[in-house]
Amino acid sequence: MNSTIKFLFYVAILFVVSCKQPGDVLTVINSDGSCYREFTVKGDPQFLRGDTIAKLSPFPVEIDSTWKITWKYKNSKLRIDYPIPKSACDSILKDIKQSKEPKKRGITENTTPDLLVFARHNYKSVDELAKQFKLKPSHPWSNMKVKYSFEKKFRWFYTYYTYQEVYPKIKINFETPIEKYMSKDEAQFWFTGKPDILKGMNGVEIREYIGEIEDHYNKWFAQNNWNAEYKVLIDNYEQLLEKPVSKKQLELMKDTIFNSNTRSFPDFDMEKCLNNYFKTEAFSSLWKDDNSPMKRYEKDFNNQEFVEYFGESFTYKLILPGKILQSTDATIQGDTLSWRLTAYRMIPADYIIGAQSRKTNIWAFILTGIIMAIAIGSFFWKPKRV
Repeated sequence: MNSTIKFLFYVAILFVVSCKQPGDVLTVINSDGSCYREFTVKGDPQFLRGDTIAKLSPFPVEIDSTWKITWKYKNSKLRIDYPIPKSACDSILKDIKQSKEPKKRGITENTTPDLLVFARHNYKSVDELAKQFKLKPSHPWSNMKVKYSFEKKFRWFYTYYTYQEVYPKIKINFETPIEKYMSKDEAQFWFTGKPDILKGMNGVEIREYIGEIEDHYNKWFAQNNWNAEYKVLIDNYEQLLEKPVSKKQLELMKDTIFNSNTRSFPDFDMEKCLNNYFKTEAFSSLWKDDNSPMKRYEKDFNNQEFVEYFGESFTYKLILPGKILQSTDATIQGDTLSWRLTAYRMIPADYIIGAQSRKTNIWAFILTGIIMAIAIGSFFWKPKRV
């Protein structure tokens, strides 16, 4: 299972290395409850000609007439002309080619960070967003059932806005819980960065502690995958051409063989582990070709839905009316809240993106002032007697 475990090792260093740059998605909630969602991506000039086929569309959603496309190239102002004529597209392509040529010959990719394309969809309400918004079917997250909620509360002087999105916990179906190898807080920290369990530590202590958590994580992942693959091994025991050990003994030795190979985690190979442990080549018959039972298992494992989730990520941004009062661990810059949205954050539990803001009702202060002025004036004012 070497190729699969190598993939899982990539998962183990999930927030250190990324296979692709995340796309930007922005949700803006207006004070009247309406909202819009906007994606920002590096663009292909040919897409700006109006070609929205899957090969050219850079967006994770299917673009139709309900989406407004805008764009900017280098230092230009935001442009609304879409689609653009062929001559304009060719001009941008030529400029891109000339700018890339001195750096590296033979580049054929047309996307460039200098060309940003924006796709925006307006919704009458968050409920409408929840019902209508969908990622395109080819996107790995298209079947993810996200829950949206929005609440607006009027409190005379202020109006409060609360927005939340809940991304469901990913079902990995591991039989051994991660809490067997680390505490709940350590698991939450490893996948989400919270709670702050590093408070009070210096750099040396943090490095040592994080290294221990990573080791525990690797063993948890390796143990579960070993157990799952070992079940397939036992189920296909009778297909072994030579049997260096009885089926019953092999079942009882699952953990012993696993623990004897801890130095090779997480990049272990079950075929080699078994052959080395029993000093034989007998187990290779179960891995001999693509139709062999163990190779089929590895292929099926890599095709599981949850495996595909890890290849995608978003930089998620949210803007609410008024002043931000609280949020679920967002980075705040000006009026914009930002999260790194990855599938890894959905492993231990549902992942929540949310915030609350407060908008001042200036008219309420003015009206209250007028009422108070009238009340005070009426207390001191006495009508003249005739």
